[in-house]
Amino acid sequence: MKKSVGLRTEILVTLTFLLVAALLLGGMLMLRLTEQRLLAERLRHLEDIARIVTVALSAQLYPAATATPGSSSQLLLGKLDETGYCDGWWLFDQHLTLLESFSAAGRQPLSAARRQQVRLTGEFERRVDFPTLLNRFTAGSAGVQLAFPLFADQRFAGVLEMHFSLDDIRLQLMDALQLLLIYVVLYGLVLIAAGYYLLQRNIIKPAKLLLRATQDVGRGDLNTRLPIGGPTELAQLATAYNEMVIALQKSQAQTHIHIDELQNTNRQLQQARDELIRSEKMASVGQLAAGLAHELGNPLAALIGYLELLKKRLHSADKDVAERALVEAARIDYLVRELLNFSRPADKISIDHVDPVAELRVCCDLLAHQGTFGQVRIVDMLPVDFAMVRINRQKLHQVFINLLINATHACGKKGVIELTAGTAQEALWLQIKDDGCGIAASDLTQIFDPFYTTKAPGEGTGLGLTICHRIADEAGGYLQVESCLHHGSSFRLVLPLAVNRE
Repeated sequence: MKKSVGLRTEILVTLTFLLVAALLLGGMLMLRLTEQRLLAERLRHLEDIARIVTVALSAQLYPAATATPGSSSQLLLGKLDETGYCDGWWLFDQHLTLLESFSAAGRQPLSAARRQQVRLTGEFERRVDFPTLLNRFTAGSAGVQLAFPLFADQRFAGVLEMHFSLDDIRLQLMDALQLLLIYVVLYGLVLIAAGYYLLQRNIIKPAKLLLRATQDVGRGDLNTRLPIGGPTELAQLATAYNEMVIALQKSQAQTHIHIDELQNTNRQLQQARDELIRSEKMASVGQLAAGLAHELGNPLAALIGYLELLKKRLHSADKDVAERALVEAARIDYLVRELLNFSRPADKISIDHVDPVAELRVCCDLLAHQGTFGQVRIVDMLPVDFAMVRINRQKLHQVFINLLINATHACGKKGVIELTAGTAQEALWLQIKDDGCGIAASDLTQIFDPFYTTKAPGEGTGLGLTICHRIADEAGGYLQVESCLHHGSSFRLVLPLAVNRE
């Protein structure tokens, strides 16, 4: 097995490359220092020449303060051209009036203000024009202008200005800079290629693999594994990542199990809580209903009897009032009977072995003969042969009739009621679906509560769905509802399958 190179070695190699790059920068710095040194030496040399010329010119041309320059000054100043650096010179008298001059390539003397400064201070003036080495595209040439005062008998006698070219120094430095740039480019290419290869192989590629694997984990995919290789630290990182993913998979599996258990427990607790609340409501409402039905039954029967006798004794013009009173009394009697049905305990003895699909068809035929459906169309999608359930036949009829009447009222004058059925595991279901007005979401949680109704006052008691829910619960099943406002409702009765006993 090939031994992997450690990350420390990789860092040392990278640092070595960086040190080499630093040496290149040091070369630039040395070139800059060389520029400054050459420029300083040249300036010192030119100043020495200028001083010598100034002293000689003062001694030869101005033996007295009133002397004027002659041909000997031109011979002396002409020697400046032999240095190879002088581009021009200008000779001024004590009044700063130009006496003689020589200029190459259009050179210009210093300003009058600077000459006046030389006259007043008695010290030489220097102006250097030398573009920096890095600013090689600067227009113009390099040069230095020197202005020296002339004295005769310790009195100011004039000013000598000289212009010397520094282009040769700049050209030498430009050539050196070009060689250095070529060297930097070539060496930089080699350095970049080698560094890129090493970083790509040992850092970038493993980092991309780790990033992609981490993104997969973020999306929930825990099946990605990293190859173990490369530097020791990266190999250890890949190993740690793979172990982490395996641990996450185990933890995720355990978490899913716990979540499922918690969901089942929560669902059971919710159902138990709802059943307990509903049972308490049923018990309290049942006691109240039984008491009211008992107390109202006898007086109501007597009231209806008296109204019947009164109706027979009244004239035809007054019989309408008695008839209306009898209708309202019949309404009260219906409510009392509903209360009695609600408060009556479950009859566990009268259990029938019935086909719920056949019983649902019987209830549909009964309501159709009574004209309950009107223009509402019944779509029978029920199977021909169906499973059997154990439930009281009359109570099953009561559930079906309540649900069918509610669906008819929801459809209004025209609509469609769809009847379907099926089996699921050890239970069967029958569904009554309408395309009527639907139920608001805020009412869905309360429609099974006693005396809660969405109908207009006087059109319902609010006990129908409550009784249906209790009958389904007594049979070991349940009643479900799904509804969308203005799009219809769907009530599904789920009952356990009857167990065949031989």
